[in-house]
Amino acid sequence: MIPSLDLYPGIMSIHALWERLAEAPMVKLAPLFAVGILLADVVVLPTLGVLLFAVLCALASLLFQRGYAVAGMLIAAGYLSAALQQQPTPLPMRQEIPMELELTNDGLQRGDYLRFEAELVRWQHPETKQTNVARGRLWLYVDTLQQFRGGDRLQLTTKIYPFRSDSTFYADWMIERGYLGRCYHQPYEPIDVRPAKHLSLHLRAIRRMRTLFPDNSDATAVVRAMTVADRDGLTPALRAAYSRSGTAHLLAVSGLHTAMLFLVVNLLLWWLPILHRGHRLQNLLAIVAVWLFVAAAGFPASAVRAAVMCTMLQLARFSSSLYRALNGWAAAAMLLLLVRPSWLFDLGFQLSFLAVGAILVWGIPLTYYCRTRYRIVNWVVDALLISIVATLGTTPLAAHHFGLIPWAGVFINPLAILLGTVIVALGIILLLFPPLISLFGPVILQVAQWQNQLVEMCAKWELGAVEYCPSKQLVWLIYLIFLVGVLVAGCRDRKKTIHVLNKNDFKMNLSRLQR
Repeated sequence: MIPSLDLYPGIMSIHALWERLAEAPMVKLAPLFAVGILLADVVVLPTLGVLLFAVLCALASLLFQRGYAVAGMLIAAGYLSAALQQQPTPLPMRQEIPMELELTNDGLQRGDYLRFEAELVRWQHPETKQTNVARGRLWLYVDTLQQFRGGDRLQLTTKIYPFRSDSTFYADWMIERGYLGRCYHQPYEPIDVRPAKHLSLHLRAIRRMRTLFPDNSDATAVVRAMTVADRDGLTPALRAAYSRSGTAHLLAVSGLHTAMLFLVVNLLLWWLPILHRGHRLQNLLAIVAVWLFVAAAGFPASAVRAAVMCTMLQLARFSSSLYRALNGWAAAAMLLLLVRPSWLFDLGFQLSFLAVGAILVWGIPLTYYCRTRYRIVNWVVDALLISIVATLGTTPLAAHHFGLIPWAGVFINPLAILLGTVIVALGIILLLFPPLISLFGPVILQVAQWQNQLVEMCAKWELGAVEYCPSKQLVWLIYLIFLVGVLVAGCRDRKKTIHVLNKNDFKMNLSRLQR
């Protein structure tokens, strides 16, 4: 049943909102799945009971076709996905634990230690001696004399310590990202090392970029960070400049970089549709290129989100069907949460989906209202509008976590994104064809240097950022107002247009009817 409430007959109607939601069903389904994940974080329920409830709701939805049954099934599914992926046995802190780790990077020097990011494979409880399969990551600190590399598997006995208690936000943020704590290993302690037989694509890409750009300049660090998510070379001063200028999103491989690659690949393959069934090959190659890039970056949440949306767009083009970006946005969110429910609490995941959601709901419609007769003017206006909307959509949450509102980034982001597109495109070319380093290497470093100079110039402007940290309640209120505004705007009736057919169109439609 569709509600019959009309706010202003002929102007605003709940029917219009319902029709729009019917065109993007995933927008209704994904929030229900997220509610189930949130419920699992707050309440502990018997797994078998929730599973039985989900089955009963599924049967009720099939037999009676009721919306509340579908809602109950999705909430239960979200709860089960989160509950089943939680750590079954909590790790004891500050106790000697036998464990097996797999190093996921080549290590970063921190004073007298090398810090590795490691995946906890399994561990043994010190009291019960029970072996547990683990899910989560650790920071492993080892002496610089020990020669470990990414991909190695280590068997050792050590203590796990929580993150620094003097930084509550930092500790909570690391836990939300899937980190369990930090541990240390001294050279005199026993350890069993098994070298890696097969390296991940992410590690291969990092090592190749470090070989191509071995120096430690800021330009080199930015190139490696934007192409393969290797941020080890970024200095604290450079990170602070990007953060204060509102361009920190460029340093992490995200949906923006994936979209850049998606556009560049389609531009390079523009000629394929000329061939017989060439458009299908173009779509297939674009999908493969996007997912290879995401794999080389280590599958960050925001990049996976963009890859899912790009894949849905390419498949829609492949099948000549209609693609609705808002539906793809919600479908990508639900798919990611199904694979890893903990991403719901990840700040990068939240900022990515907020930015894209704001662009789809407000940014793109605004660009239609600001059209001119001049194409170049339209490009500039569109870039500014998209930048403003994305900034407004993420500012409350980012300010709550970082205590900074870099509003000047609205104006430099279009130019910075243009420079970033060149860096990502040339970086991918060098990854695939290393012998071209002599041709494109100086170019990409020069562009990265220009981008750094632009960012540093904006960061030095005292009025370019405002230090302000809104409370969590205020952030919730702002996004609630934003949601209400979206729903009210969705209640507006669509304009009815009259299309006058010319003589040729009339004959074409008449011939179709006669078939």
